[in-house]
Amino acid sequence: MSLDQLVTSASRIVVGEVVAKSAAWDPSHRRIFSTIDVKIDECWKGAAQEIVTIVQPGGTVGEIEMTVHGMPKFTVGERMLLFLRGHTRFQVVGMAVGKRPLAWDASAKRWLVESADTESVVDVEVDGRLRHAAPAAPIDLERLREQVRTLVGN
Repeated sequence: MSLDQLVTSASRIVVGEVVAKSAAWDPSHRRIFSTIDVKIDECWKGAAQEIVTIVQPGGTVGEIEMTVHGMPKFTVGERMLLFLRGHTRFQVVGMAVGKRPLAWDASAKRWLVESADTESVVDVEVDGRLRHAAPAAPIDLERLREQVRTLVGN
């Protein structure tokens, strides 16, 4: 998905840090769902709130793991930019494409937005062949914030 598509599809765009992560079986004990709580530092689109909760299929309960390829992975303490849809419980727009990890560039004293996890993403060539999508170069958080706010304003 392009940046324009992510912005259009998202009800919330936030910068935040994972503060809690858990997984549990659904009531029928057939699927595992993960719940991720993200403390919000900045809200670029949608109503601001202190914490958002993401619920997505997949996770580990005891010795059983359910993997859903293409879903974003979260780690407590991780800081990231998220494109979310929902109202009280959220999902990441575009699966892993809607989660962009942040990295501190100590030499330049700035936050960089890294590429989305493209491990499960493929591009279709003109002749129909598939190839793994190449990760994008990191971008300055300030610059991306301005681009997103311009798109939100349109």
